[in-house]
Amino acid sequence: MKYIPFLCFLSIFFISCDDPSLDQQNNETDEEVIPMPDLTRLSSIQIAQDVMTNITENISIVYNEEQLVSQVSFTGATNVVYDFDYTANNRLVTATKVAGSTILYNFTYTDDSVFLDYTGSNGELVQKQLYTDTQNRINRVVTRMTNGSGITSQTEDLRFQYTANFNVDRINRIDTNGFTIIGYSEFTYEFNNNPFRDMNDVLRLIIFPEFVPYTRYLPSSRMDYTAISGVFVLDRSSSCSYTLQEDQFPSSREITKTESGTSATIFEFFNYL
Repeated sequence: MKYIPFLCFLSIFFISCDDPSLDQQNNETDEEVIPMPDLTRLSSIQIAQDVMTNITENISIVYNEEQLVSQVSFTGATNVVYDFDYTANNRLVTATKVAGSTILYNFTYTDDSVFLDYTGSNGELVQKQLYTDTQNRINRVVTRMTNGSGITSQTEDLRFQYTANFNVDRINRIDTNGFTIIGYSEFTYEFNNNPFRDMNDVLRLIIFPEFVPYTRYLPSSRMDYTAISGVFVLDRSSSCSYTLQEDQFPSSREITKTESGTSATIFEFFNYL
C-alpha cells in the first residue's frame, strides 16, 4: 500500500480557559495551576495486507524538542524518508523527501492560502495552492504545472465540503472550466479520535493523505465517483472498522477496499508515545 503526497487541509483548534485572576476577590498569593491539554502523538504505524500478521510497511515518526514532527520514514512497500524544517512560529517552511533522488518542497503563506512548490521527477515545476476559509480550513486545492517550455496548466481542482463538526463529507473534483464536477468522494463517520490531530496541520496532510487525516474523526467509509458521459460511476469504495482505546483513539483499524469488482483487506496498527 503506497502513501503518495498531497491532499491538504488546515485545521487550527483554539482552546480557551478562564483567567483565574478574575476569580480572586482578595490578596491571596496562591497560584492556581492551569492544566495544559495533553498531546496525543503517534510514534509509528504498521500496515498489514490481507491478514493481520503480514506486515508490509512500517511508518516511524520522530519529534523534535518542540514536539513537532522532524522526520517520517516509510520502510517496506515504500522506502522514503521525509525531513522537516520550521520557522520560529512553528510553520512548516521546507520538507525534504529522499527516495533514491531528493525532492525539496518549499512552503509560503498568505492570509488565505498556503503555497507548496517543488520540482517534479521530469523537471516540471509543480505548485499547489491551498485556499483556506474563515475557520482556517482548506476548502480548495488547486494544482498547477509548468513544463520545460514555460507553459503553465492546471491539473487538479479540489473543493471541500464540511459538516458542522469539522468532518469533510464530500470532495468535488472540478474541471478546468471552474464549475463542472468531473468526480467526487463522499465520506461517512462514526465517533473516534483522530490520531493525527496534534501534528502540524500542513505536514499531516502532505504525508498521510490515504489516512484522511484532515477531519475531526477518521472516516468509516469512502466512496469515489467519476463522471462518464454525464453519469457518475463508482470507481472504488472502502469501509473501515476500528478498535478503540479507552480514550477513543484507535489502536487499529481494518479497511476493506473494493475496486473493479475486486476487494482487498488492509490492517493498520497505531502506536503512541
